[in-house]
Amino acid sequence: MESALSRLAASGDLVRVRKGLYWRGKQTRFGMTRPSALEVAVAVAGPGSGPSGVAAAHLLGLTTQVPATVEVAVPGSAPDPIPGVRFRSRPYSRREHRLTPVEVAVLEVLRDPDAAEMSWPQVARRLRKLADDGTIRAQVVGAEAIEEPRVKARERWSTVIAG
Repeated sequence: MESALSRLAASGDLVRVRKGLYWRGKQTRFGMTRPSALEVAVAVAGPGSGPSGVAAAHLLGLTTQVPATVEVAVPGSAPDPIPGVRFRSRPYSRREHRLTPVEVAVLEVLRDPDAAEMSWPQVARRLRKLADDGTIRAQVVGAEAIEEPRVKARERWSTVIAG
């Protein structure tokens, strides 16, 4: 199997991201598109991982900043380093709840709302909209937010739900 993937990567049909991880992007006249650092990091870290810091705010549309180094929150211990990515260890329950990267981003913004370029009431309205339209599972995010060690993050989630 590994040799077949290596041959596909050598022929340009796949991009080898790291050992055992390959990417098939769109084919352009310049070659295969490459995955973003965030996509690679989430694939390596597995379920329950997602952006942190400015990367989380950017994913949620709360900032126009694009971080030079992508921060990724991972459930449990951090995997081996990846260039351009900084892993942040978070509770393993995020994997058990099978949080999506968007749900992880919401929890990370609750932890650090200063990553957003807007006021907290605007951030809260945006997060509430994500819950209302089904982009995030409010019950699952709420269950994880209740376990958040930072009291302010739990309080912020309460204001999001209260509307």
